[in-house]
Parts: sequence; structure tokens; C-alpha cells
Amino acid sequence: MSNRHQGSSPLRESMTRRLYRRTGASGRIEFPAIPGMIDDYVTICGSVFADVGREFTADELSHLRSVLQQQLSAAYASSPRSTIVVTYNAPPASILNYEVNFEWLTLEQAYENWVSTREPPLFGTEPDARVVAAAAEADDATVHPVLDIGAGTGRNALALARRGHPVDAVELTPKFAETIASDAGRESLAVRVISGDVFASTQELRRDYGLILLSEVISDFRTTQQLRQVFELAAACLAPGGQLVFNAFIAKPGYQPDAAARELGQQFYTSIFTEDEMSIAALDLPLRLESDDSVYDYEKTHLPQGAWPQTSWYEQWVSGQDVFDVPRDQSPIELRWRAYRKWGVPAI
Repeated sequence: MSNRHQGSSPLRESMTRRLYRRTGASGRIEFPAIPGMIDDYVTICGSVFADVGREFTADELSHLRSVLQQQLSAAYASSPRSTIVVTYNAPPASILNYEVNFEWLTLEQAYENWVSTREPPLFGTEPDARVVAAAAEADDATVHPVLDIGAGTGRNALALARRGHPVDAVELTPKFAETIASDAGRESLAVRVISGDVFASTQELRRDYGLILLSEVISDFRTTQQLRQVFELAAACLAPGGQLVFNAFIAKPGYQPDAAARELGQQFYTSIFTEDEMSIAALDLPLRLESDDSVYDYEKTHLPQGAWPQTSWYEQWVSGQDVFDVPRDQSPIELRWRAYRKWGVPAI
């Protein structure tokens, strides 16, 4: 056989087929568990399997989709911090075998992992400029108690306590709670640390807070009911005239997030809410929206010189770019500061 015939395309392809049959492959593919993006998972797995010489038929891809769908639903129901793991093995001259499982972490475990794998400061060193501005409205900080829900490592709680505010810092992650208590004790600050889920029981809380704040907390929520709980707690625990200040990712006008966007957002600490959902969550409660500011614009303008951005990931995250890989001005969501004022009489 001449060299010309050996190099012809059909013969070369036949050699490649034979090579694939004598090639073994194994591997592991990990995905964040986003049920609404199952078509992407099927495409990725199908491409990987084809690349190792085991191209799936339409029926095989349909079965793969069914297996993935089952595991995705179970994973997402367990935790937004869940991962789909596809392991595959294709010995020489054999078909490809695969297995789909999921792994997941609770919110507390996810943040515990941050503590062990990331360099501090985890959330920056300066208090949020918007929080400082809200606290500064008090003529006498010592009679203007603050509730910091999801206080993290105490970036806001400790700064407000240094100003003289009595502070209750609620934190779900034990290591964070321990850090706040240790730092507050070292400086003899008036900080009471409450470890646990504040929405499970409010018995330990005061009913005369001048300020209730949630910074980088609602971005971890999964449902609008959790958002409603924030407003209900504020209505019950704020003194008349007190403020509820929080930040949340809000869909921009004209954008309606679908299931995939919401699920991906929850994976990346970017839970998305619409203006309608915000309004419904606060409905019929003695709380009046007073201000609505872009976190990006407000913090960049008002933080001390050199403090922006708070962390290496902060600027991209507050712009919604952890979910949408587009320029900042094209992102359909952004983190916004919302401030509500309580009116009427204290709740009984």
C-alpha cells in the first residue's frame, strides 16, 4: 500500500477508531447543582465522553439526562451549596460506565470552609459605609441599641460598639461567633453574641433596637418567606423611628430572573429578588422604605480612602458578575442597600 493511500482520510479515521478502542479513560466531573441548567450538563458530559472515544447515542444521552435530573433535584433540595459529581470509567475495548452522585454543605459548613481555606480578612476590615451612616443618625449611641444579624467576623458589630452602641451580634457560624466574642472581650466592648438562627426564636432579642442590620446575609436566602421573616422581625423588634438596613441583590427594571438564574445565584451567594417580591414581603407592616442605593456606588464613594473594594472579590460580586459573565453595566442585577423606617407604636 502506498503512502498516499495510508494518509487518506477514510483510512486515517479507521485507525483512529481502532486507537480509541484500545484506549482507556477515567475521570471526574464536578458541577454546582443547578437543576435549571441540566441541558448544559448533558452537553458537557456528552462532549467529554465523545472526547475519550465513547460518543453517546441519543437514547444514551436521554438516559444520562434522566439520571442527572434525579440527582440535581435531590442535591438542590438538600442545599444550595451542593455539587453534582460524575465519575466515569472506560477500560480499553469496553463501553463507558458512569455514576452520578451529589455532595453538599450546610451554610454553616460552607462558611467554616471559608475560615479554613481563605486568607483573612474574609469580608474586609472596614465597616460598611451605609451602616455607619445609619448609626450616625443617633444623637446618643449609648441609648441606640443595634442588632447585627449575620454578623460574620464582627466587622460592623465591633465598629458600632466602639462608637458606644450596645450591640447584639447574631451569628450562625460557630467560629465566627467565637471570633466576635473574643475580639469584643479583648476591647471590653458592649457586644452580646448570640450564636444560632435568629429566625428560629426571637426570645433573646430586645424590642427597642434603633437599628437592625443585615449585611451580606439576604444574599444567602432561598425563599421570599425568609425575606418576609426579616421584615416581621424588624416590625417586632425595632423601636418606633428605628431603621432596618440591609443589602440584597435586586433585579433591574425589565429583567425577570428564571429558575436557572435564581439557582445559580444561590450557589454563588447571590440570591436574587425582584421589586415586587420586596414589596410583597413588607406588605401590611409598619415599615416605610426610605432609601434605595447601589452598594457599588455608595460604598465606593463613602468608604475611607484606600478601603475600596472591601476584598478582592467584592467589586465583581456586588455587581452580579459572579452569576452573569458580562461587563458590570450589562448585569441584570446588582446589590442594593435598602433602608426602612418603623412608624407607629411598638409591637406587643
